Amino acid sequence: MLEFIILGFLMCGETSGYDLKQWMTKSTSYFFDASFGSIYPALKRLGDKQLVIFKESVEGSKYKKVYQITETGKEAFMKWIAEPIAFEKSKQDHLVKIFFYEFLPKEKAIANLKGLIEVIQPIEKNLIGLKEEASQKYDVYQFYYRYATMVYGIDYYRFIMSWCNDMITKLETDTETIRSERFNTK
Repeated sequence: MLEFIILGFLMCGETSGYDLKQWMTKSTSYFFDASFGSIYPALKRLGDKQLVIFKESVEGSKYKKVYQITETGKEAFMKWIAEPIAFEKSKQDHLVKIFFYEFLPKEKAIANLKGLIEVIQPIEKNLIGLKEEASQKYDVYQFYYRYATMVYGIDYYRFIMSWCNDMITKLETDTETIRSERFNTK
């Protein structure tokens, strides 16, 4: 997937590996992110397949490679992007723990759910800021699909926080024990 993301960014114009990472951080990182340690090997693989080329330059005292997509790279990207969308169940590791929260004391479950919300809130707020910035700087209809994925991300994070808050409310207001006492592991 990373290789196609890189090709997609290179469809917009030539760029360095560093700038690719910056673009990812500002756009795709809430649904797909990669480190420099992943980006540079992916660029090498793309170069080995002759899907990208690079030119070297020195700016100041810094050595820089600027990557450009080749015609073969454009064809590979267009073939990939035209394929039907394959929906995959995403890894929702946070749900695995919550699935077994019947083994935790109710207070600890509530504290962990509140902690999850505290982790998600700044991510959502950052994405809202990026959305507002994009709508002020750009014609969002020109970049409709990119903008739509940003809205999806905001809605996704809001859903998780709302779902957690609903669980917290239920746990705090339910007078009956939610988990079975036979699982008490205190």
